[in-house]
Amino acid sequence: MQKNSHQRIVSIVICGLLIALGVILMGPLSLPALPFGTYSLNIGFGSLPIILSGVLFGPVYGAIVAMLTDLLQVLLFPKGAFMPWFTLSAMFFGLIPGLFFMKRRKVTFPYLLLAITPGQLLSSVLLNTFLLVKLYGLPWSLMTLRLMEQAIMIPLYAVLIYAIIKLLARNKILDKFNLM
Repeated sequence: MQKNSHQRIVSIVICGLLIALGVILMGPLSLPALPFGTYSLNIGFGSLPIILSGVLFGPVYGAIVAMLTDLLQVLLFPKGAFMPWFTLSAMFFGLIPGLFFMKRRKVTFPYLLLAITPGQLLSSVLLNTFLLVKLYGLPWSLMTLRLMEQAIMIPLYAVLIYAIIKLLARNKILDKFNLM
């Protein structure tokens, strides 16, 4: 019983650190692109800690980290009016990769690519574009730009997460905290 509660505490602490990193990467360390005169495209690595939390801890932690990261980022670095629909959409960034790693599979680059792609396409390309079109009247051509962005970011996220997990495994951090 004690070991289980210890693992849960370690998971929550690491997720808290990933939330803080995500807020910084999503806020001041990201570049807004304004193709239609409004904040409609964000270039940065804010999803990286969210995806990592889903891969390491599963879908529930991934979704919670995504939602808290989005909420804190909106509170600390607002870029417009708060819309809760974007926060609900953000949960898919951590939820879907977490679903792929529920069985604690061996982390390979192709499997990471497979795990990251549906969440990014569903949330960033489909849901967020839909919300921007319906809420702010932006043109549907925004979807093409967001798709091009994700064609670059998805493999980049997979490479970075693969490198992070291999670094953690090589230093036996994953074993120490029983993460993988």
